[in-house]
Amino acid sequence: MDDILFRHTASATPNDKSDDFLKRIAESDSDKALVKEAKQFDADLKALLKVDVPEGLADKILLEQSFTVEKERVMNGRWHIAIAASVAFIIGISLPLLNNITHSPADIGEVAMQHVQAEYYFTAKSNEHADLNMVNAKLARYGAQAHSDLGNVTYVNYCSFEGTPALHMVMQGEKGQITVFVVPSDADFIETKSFNNQYLKGITEKMGDANVVIVGERDESLQNVHSAMKNNIQWDI
Repeated sequence: MDDILFRHTASATPNDKSDDFLKRIAESDSDKALVKEAKQFDADLKALLKVDVPEGLADKILLEQSFTVEKERVMNGRWHIAIAASVAFIIGISLPLLNNITHSPADIGEVAMQHVQAEYYFTAKSNEHADLNMVNAKLARYGAQAHSDLGNVTYVNYCSFEGTPALHMVMQGEKGQITVFVVPSDADFIETKSFNNQYLKGITEKMGDANVVIVGERDESLQNVHSAMKNNIQWDI
C-alpha cells in the first residue's frame, strides 16, 4: 500500500482491517499515530453530535407548525407575484453584465492532478483487466484506435474533466498507478507541457484532435506510457 492510498484509508476508514493497511500500521510509528489521531477525531465528532432531545420537543414543533401553516398559505399568494417581478428585474440587469465577464480557462495540468487525487481511493482498488477491445471502444469517440498493447490497463471509462467529456484510463506503472486523460483539443484549457505538485507530476501532449494528459507519482517514470500512447495508437482514424 503506497503513501497516498494509506493516507486516504486512514482518514476515511481508520478502522479498516485489510492486511496491507494493518501491516503499514505495525511497521511505522508515524503511520500508527496518524491512524490513532483519525480514530480519536471520529470519537470526538460522535460525542459532539450526540445531543439529547428535550422532552416534548416534537409536540412543540408540531404545534408551532400548525399555527404558521395557515398564515403562510395566505402570504404565499402575495409573495409569488412580488418574487416573480423581482426575479425578472434581476435577470434583466444581470445579463448584460454577465456577457461582459471574461472567462478564465483552467490549467489542464491542475485539473488533471485534482481529478487523480479526488478519485485515487476508488481507482487504486479497481482492476478491470481491460483488454485492447475495451480500450478501443472508448478511444473511438476521440477518433483514435490502439493497434498494439498499451500495458496493464486497470481502469478505462469516460469522465467529466472540469465539465468536458474525457477518457479516463489508469495503467500500472513501475511504482504505482499512472493515469491518462484524453481531452478534446477544442476544450477551453490552458495547455501546460509539464506540471507537478507535492505528490504528483504529469505531462501533456497534443495527439490527433486531443490533448493527452499523463499523471503519475513524483518518482514514477512516465516515458513508457507516453511512448505507448504516441506510437501504439493511430489518432486520425
